[in-house]
Amino acid sequence: MWWALLVHNVHAAQTESDFSHLLNEAGLIFELPNASHPIDIQANALFPYEYAVRLDNDSMEIHYSIRPLSRIEIAYEDPHNAAPEPNHIFNMMFTALIGQLSDGGNSPHREYSPQDAKAKFNADWAGLSVFDLEPGYSADYKQAFLVAMHKNNLSDAYLVILFNDYQSIKPELDRVMQSLRFK
Repeated sequence: MWWALLVHNVHAAQTESDFSHLLNEAGLIFELPNASHPIDIQANALFPYEYAVRLDNDSMEIHYSIRPLSRIEIAYEDPHNAAPEPNHIFNMMFTALIGQLSDGGNSPHREYSPQDAKAKFNADWAGLSVFDLEPGYSADYKQAFLVAMHKNNLSDAYLVILFNDYQSIKPELDRVMQSLRFK
């Protein structure tokens, strides 16, 4: 049995308008966190993202990755034709991203209850992980929170929150995490 996940035409937003169109397609609402500003997208082979902001005090950088389900194609070879569908792979993608972005050390993670995912992100599912960051992802930051969310029949969305000192970002973290949510 073999399968591959292909995401079509999701790339770095070239303008605010491009990002706004992607948000609309994915059914998401974005609010620029207070005391932050957009920054240029940097090519990233580990996990491309479509938009990024940095807090004005440089303590945190947030990368936003949006994956509308309508753009996901799963190439699958199985004699039983039991291909997974995009509404059923979000948990596997979350686990794979943790492995991809972490430096291989301890990566504690948790899934929100359905009620908490709905209340926090208006999502059907959400998860959070914290880990030491793979150095190939960022030269400026050493740790990351990965926030993943899924809305059935609509999209998956990810925030990669980069930082160096947890104590300095702790007061801002919840506000930053809620900068992206489903409508």
